Amino acid sequence: MNLQLNRIIVYLLSLILFLSFLGSSVHASSTLPSLESMKVELNDEENNKNLFVLKEGTDLSPVIEDIKQLDEHAKIDQLDEISILAVEASSDTKDLAIQELVKNKHQNVFEESGGDQSISVGDIQFESVSPILNKTQSFSTNTQTLVNEEESIYKKWNWDIEAVTQNGASRAIEEGNHDVKIGIIDSGIDFNHPDLKENIVSTGKSFIEGVTDTQDYLGHGTMVAGSIAANGSIEGISPNVGLVPYKVFHTGNADSSDVIEAIIAAANDHMDVINLSLGTYKSVKNKVDKAVYKAFERAVKYAVKEKSFVVASAGTELIGLDISNHRKLAEFRGYPGDSQHHMPGGLKDVYTIAATNKDGVLAEYSNYGENVSIGAPGGDYGPRSNEGILDIRYMTLTTYPTNLPQSTLSQYAGFEKGYEFMIGTSLAAPKVSATAALVIAQYEEEFGKKPSVKDIRKFLDNGAIKTESTKQFGAGIINAYESLKLVENKKK
Repeated sequence: MNLQLNRIIVYLLSLILFLSFLGSSVHASSTLPSLESMKVELNDEENNKNLFVLKEGTDLSPVIEDIKQLDEHAKIDQLDEISILAVEASSDTKDLAIQELVKNKHQNVFEESGGDQSISVGDIQFESVSPILNKTQSFSTNTQTLVNEEESIYKKWNWDIEAVTQNGASRAIEEGNHDVKIGIIDSGIDFNHPDLKENIVSTGKSFIEGVTDTQDYLGHGTMVAGSIAANGSIEGISPNVGLVPYKVFHTGNADSSDVIEAIIAAANDHMDVINLSLGTYKSVKNKVDKAVYKAFERAVKYAVKEKSFVVASAGTELIGLDISNHRKLAEFRGYPGDSQHHMPGGLKDVYTIAATNKDGVLAEYSNYGENVSIGAPGGDYGPRSNEGILDIRYMTLTTYPTNLPQSTLSQYAGFEKGYEFMIGTSLAAPKVSATAALVIAQYEEEFGKKPSVKDIRKFLDNGAIKTESTKQFGAGIINAYESLKLVENKKK
């Protein structure tokens, strides 16, 4: 191991130790600088926005008319496709009055209601970490490079991409095309990134009030996009597939209704695949949570009906949790006697992804369970991380916004701005989304039509590589080459 790599490992260890003393300013799940699956928590602040779940097929117009008569300044988002209203009242008094109105006057169609709680990003982002890095460890700029100059300093680190593509063999069969589109519901994408800009086929849509553009100012969405369709210094799993951003995060906060609305919009825009590298926990016993739970259920069910293949991360914790055991999940999270569910990953109509490491086993931080569909490489800190010895070679490399500060780690690896190391289920899910896109493109070339959602699931399941820990994450580890070979063989 050369001098600079040793220094990077020491630097990472120093960062971990530094962050562990930050206390309440950093969420417990973020004591490691990992790209978590945007695990979200309820914001304690009250707001006047509520979700109203009405019987499916309900005409929302009479309900909206009554709400407007009661509060002409109320902001109403109507999701006719799933019979749900998101209503933000103009005051606390009006909020209570609207709730009573809908529950009583429209009791024949009313099912659930609950606050549309604000949700926040659980990741440590590089723009906030970079100042810490510069104070944590200093390096000489005259140290030797990490890799042989004759080799690409980027592709040297792409073990995760090589694992899924079987050392690039899948690319000889299929690389994707712009007729197959993946909707990324996240923080936007960097439209100026040299590895991504040619594959962004639409500006998409922002669901954040007051934010009209879908440029990424957070970093998460661009990292997800790179795992899917980077095509430059690094390559994603499907380097020619089309990308469309649906922006629900801007500076770390979002509303559940924004994510739900984005799922509906992506389905209506005929996205072949919808990637959701985000998630939250909800109780099915708590009335406040139940409305959000039902809304997510309906949204993904609608997307599948519209022939979108919905992929979501299983979630990231310091120590991964079994998200199929809802009672124990609630107990572990401090809610004994409750029944908690992770969503959208974990829901029936979602293809849910756990993260594996370089050794092909479940990553320690990754959630798992019987409702997880498959595993995909998300990386970790190496086999001796529990001893405080971190190995950067076990992390994953992906794209990062060129408009955001570059980390010290990226600088000393010799990268240009726009590339960062990360780990997490957020980077596992897009590898599956990308493989699904390849299957769709290949199937259409072979048979003149796109496969059904059910068929896509079968190709991914049957092409997966089995491992000793497969029981923890469904079919095995995603393998694009094997899945594409199944499509080819089907014609025979």
